[in-house]
Amino acid sequence: MLPRTPPALARNYRLVLVAILLVAAVLRIHGLNNTSPPGLEHDEVAHWIINRDILAGNHGIYFTDAYGHEAGFHYLQTGFMVLMGDNAFVLRLPSAYAGLLLVAVSFALARRLFGIGTALVAAGLMAVLLWPIFYSRLALRAISLPLVSGLSAYFWWRGWFSHQSERGYRLESGKKNLGSLVWFAIAGFLAGLALYTYMASRAIPIFYLLFALYLLVFHRRAFSQRRAGILLFFGLFALVATPLVVYLVSNNGVESRISEVDAPLRALLHGDLWPVLENSLKIMAMFGYQGDPLWRQNVAYLPVFDIAIAMFFMIGLAITLWRWRKVRTMFLLLWLFSSAIPSIMTIDAPSSIRMVNALPILGIFPVIGLEVIHLFTPLSTVFGRLSPVFRRNIAIVCLLLLFIMNAGRTWRAIFHTWPANDEVQFVWQQALTEAASYLDNSPEASGVAVGGWTPDTMDPPTMDLTLKREDLELRYFDPGRAVIVPAGGRIVHPTALPLHPSLAQALANRGVLPKPMGLFTLLETDDAFAGLSNDEPLATFGNEISLIDYEIKTENDDLELVVVWRVETQPGASRRIFLHLLDQSGSVVTQDDALGAPAVHWQADDIIIQHHTIKLPASPGQYWVRLGIYDPDSASRLSTSSGTDSVLLDSTTVQ
Repeated sequence: MLPRTPPALARNYRLVLVAILLVAAVLRIHGLNNTSPPGLEHDEVAHWIINRDILAGNHGIYFTDAYGHEAGFHYLQTGFMVLMGDNAFVLRLPSAYAGLLLVAVSFALARRLFGIGTALVAAGLMAVLLWPIFYSRLALRAISLPLVSGLSAYFWWRGWFSHQSERGYRLESGKKNLGSLVWFAIAGFLAGLALYTYMASRAIPIFYLLFALYLLVFHRRAFSQRRAGILLFFGLFALVATPLVVYLVSNNGVESRISEVDAPLRALLHGDLWPVLENSLKIMAMFGYQGDPLWRQNVAYLPVFDIAIAMFFMIGLAITLWRWRKVRTMFLLLWLFSSAIPSIMTIDAPSSIRMVNALPILGIFPVIGLEVIHLFTPLSTVFGRLSPVFRRNIAIVCLLLLFIMNAGRTWRAIFHTWPANDEVQFVWQQALTEAASYLDNSPEASGVAVGGWTPDTMDPPTMDLTLKREDLELRYFDPGRAVIVPAGGRIVHPTALPLHPSLAQALANRGVLPKPMGLFTLLETDDAFAGLSNDEPLATFGNEISLIDYEIKTENDDLELVVVWRVETQPGASRRIFLHLLDQSGSVVTQDDALGAPAVHWQADDIIIQHHTIKLPASPGQYWVRLGIYDPDSASRLSTSSGTDSVLLDSTTVQ
């Protein structure tokens, strides 16, 4: 039996709750604009791209981009973008608000189940634990799941308790029974809505079906008294969920991500229990011994709780197991179990993001575990002689110290340990964040070429979200394949992604040398390539791009080609370079199709230096190099001014 809430606390709990929410707000909003996280992750950028599609009129209940996304959270993010602006901070702000509301929902749910004292401690834990804070700081949809599902649970219990007095199961008036139906209806609507938040919500129907079955078997009378409300709940749940279910069933394969991570489930279906059992043991260990192993999902291997709270969590879990016949405690057990199913059945357990639906009830278990303290009161003559008020004050001080220690633990983890990790800096593209900050604070307005790992896809939207100024014309390139030299401009690229040695040498030959600037490298081109703007081209393709120079060399079994191009005018479609190695009969022996500088970003007078490598054939003889430009979408080749669709460069001899 949980201790009664002190009268003074019951009267003034709102002040305590406000203090808890203020702490929660600081931990979720402070440094949200690329301090921690230190930049933008590709999944966050993918969310932004989907949001932009919504603004362009592409609506739906499910988006197939980025392995498939439920639509609910995207519409919330899009609304924030419209009202507050289009940047990384605004993109993450809905998650921060959702995480803050989750603390309030956890309080309301715990209060409905166990009273104000339990609710305040549970909300305090939710306010300072790393797990809920981490997902409240990312522009990802996962944090919206426990918020909506937690609200559903809260209204379920409002409907449930509408049928009883404070001291027992006694049916109330017909007016209040009508109110019970309203609460169950709201709960069903929200449970269905939760399916539109995040993939792990697939466990919510499992939970409610198991819980209803439990009630039907072990609490038949209470179930019968609320039958109409429960049926209404499931009816609205199914009604709201139906459009998404129909879409997913009709479009088999849209959730391709599941097939990449469901190896334990497939093993179970083939009779192999070990992967599921192993995952279950890892999930049990995550609460006090060894947590989520992925840096992209937390501080790797950091347990959910410190040793003290973990001890009370385990005791609370044991107590709830012992009291499984009680409706409230079985609710907690089934919620925790169903929330773990997505991680039990997939790889990389324990996965905090796939178990995110555990958050609404997570803080209740340690509070239940605190009951064990009362067992030791008679064993201490000193403690037993203390007044109840003094003992209560000691308990409050101890809880405050526990919260302060865990707030400090989380602060250190979220603002020091995690953003300082090399993998985190790489995944969250901190180099591009630092480069954008440099460009924002520099007075020059000349063109800039940005090197990165994904110049065709994620680098442009990442810089769009990160860079504050709008007067810079940006180009993008892959430093391992090419480099763009803007006329009189600058080049930036991650220091961890250096230019190919041949490209770096081509720039050095004209006096363009790298300047390390921390996580990114700066190259100032000035007028180093200005003379090439007047050079007579070797060939011009489609009046768009001219071949200015090239260098061929053989090294070991490879032929390396460095080609210098000059952009004449911005092309109207995608472009790619084809490089063919021809034998004496003119047949293609080997080839390389590539372009490390997407044409959509070209500007007139840009210099593009492209590096190619192809394998030389084993057969001796003389071979010729053929070069051209084509449209990868239509496969049509650009013609030169002389009417050919390619040019022959030097020949090479294989001994």
